[in-house]
Amino acid sequence: MQGDGKTSHITQRSKGTAYAESQGWEVVGAFEDLDVSAIKLSPFERPDLRVWLEDRAEDWDALIFAKTDRVFRSAADCVRLAEWCKENRKILVLVDDGIKLDYYNPEESKDAFAGAMSKVFLILASVFAEIEGQRFVQRARDRVAYLRHTDRWGYGVAPFGYQVVDHPSGKGKALDHDLEAQAVLSSMVTRFLAGDSLTNITASLLEAGTPCPRDWARIRAGDPPRGERWTTTTVRKILLSPSTQGIKMAGGKAVLGPDGEPIQVGPASFDQETWGRLQRAMSQRAGNPRERRHSTNPLLGVAKCGVCGKNMRQHGQNTKAGVYHRYYLCNATPRACRGVSIVADVAEELVAKEFLSSHADRKVKKAEWQMGSDYSAELEQTTQTIEALREDRALGLFTTPEDQEMYRQQMAALVAKRDALAELPFQKAGWVEVETDQTYGEVWPDASVEERRKMLTDAGVVLRVIRPNHVELYTDFARLLGGGPSGLEVLEAEERRASAERKRWGIPEDEEPRPRGNEATREAITRRERDGVPTTTD
Repeated sequence: MQGDGKTSHITQRSKGTAYAESQGWEVVGAFEDLDVSAIKLSPFERPDLRVWLEDRAEDWDALIFAKTDRVFRSAADCVRLAEWCKENRKILVLVDDGIKLDYYNPEESKDAFAGAMSKVFLILASVFAEIEGQRFVQRARDRVAYLRHTDRWGYGVAPFGYQVVDHPSGKGKALDHDLEAQAVLSSMVTRFLAGDSLTNITASLLEAGTPCPRDWARIRAGDPPRGERWTTTTVRKILLSPSTQGIKMAGGKAVLGPDGEPIQVGPASFDQETWGRLQRAMSQRAGNPRERRHSTNPLLGVAKCGVCGKNMRQHGQNTKAGVYHRYYLCNATPRACRGVSIVADVAEELVAKEFLSSHADRKVKKAEWQMGSDYSAELEQTTQTIEALREDRALGLFTTPEDQEMYRQQMAALVAKRDALAELPFQKAGWVEVETDQTYGEVWPDASVEERRKMLTDAGVVLRVIRPNHVELYTDFARLLGGGPSGLEVLEAEERRASAERKRWGIPEDEEPRPRGNEATREAITRRERDGVPTTTD
């Protein structure tokens, strides 16, 4: 039973119930298996029917169907079910075809010829059902092949954010925005581009009770939802799929027209600039899958065990007097390093002082999106389409002379378009750093725990705890944030201050070891400046 708004399953159940009552049988249950194809699944593979053939096989004696093609579309499936009924002493009835196999009372079957003919008719009916099923599949394939290179929607559930509507030409179907789903989609993209994680976005969808894409489609079709849940995989697929832009897809790839351009079956959900930003952000996140962006641990990635080098975890406990104490402990597994701990408030105060000692007067820089020329995103998309087309040809997907001619047409159009776009002056869209009027010393007091942690990790601040009273603090001057003196200038100033202090206390220069890490820091800064890499980043 497939399709929206059909009532044949109700008719089938009525026929089965009427037949059972005519025989004086008690109806103990029913099954429907809606949206399940007899072409693809045998009776033993269908969700509802399988329960009655396996778990509840002892609860009934007769199995009634309206007609043969509702049971199977394969002669092999027919024989298998008939044999199962014989082994389990069941009655199989096909009402419209007048077929009844009675293995429940075999000793009462006086007419052996009639029983044999019932088997013959059953097998013949299943053969015809199989032939008709194959014809149905072929007709569906022909229709899909015909519609593939048109701007008409062929079949299936519309992508999230869309609904199936009449094609403007009056022939066939197309896609148009589902305004409510588009609002959800827009919120997802806005949050992701603002730095939110896929996990948080998914959690918000679940908390808000937003139906998942399949349930959304069922509700729109007037069917009850099945309670399927959003997952990060679902969100990721939606944000990556060209179908979100109204592009026709086949085999996981965009379908191209004769001009080499992806075929639009509906309006785009986002402008090219926003879509380009989204794809770049998704690619960047995919390149750093283990990077934690949100944590309740204020010093995750900052506080390190001085023995094994692992991150330190928070640990809190209440004393008998009801006083709550918070510590940072080694987080190595399966066994943490003993004695490596520090009071949390002490650790957080130390790293704050370390950070502000080099950043308090530095101007905060923030990232702003620089709009590119309209054709920059178009050029990028055209180049990607050319590469995808070449991959398809290398895989041997263009086999017939007609396919080869279409490939040549598409490639010629795409290459001409790419070359024309490449000759135009353009400015690539991207993130740029803009200096603000605030300093890090001004924003630090009001910053959230997560914002402070990000400042610390971005600046390369590390607190190594060896024992409760033995710690080491380090700031990577090659990664100083915001606007201000370069890392090398800050390092040289630190060395001059240290030299002045040594002279003040009468300590000879050759007796005071250079602070550990300064030479490596100087080398890193010098290398970055030689390679043209800025030493101040945000």
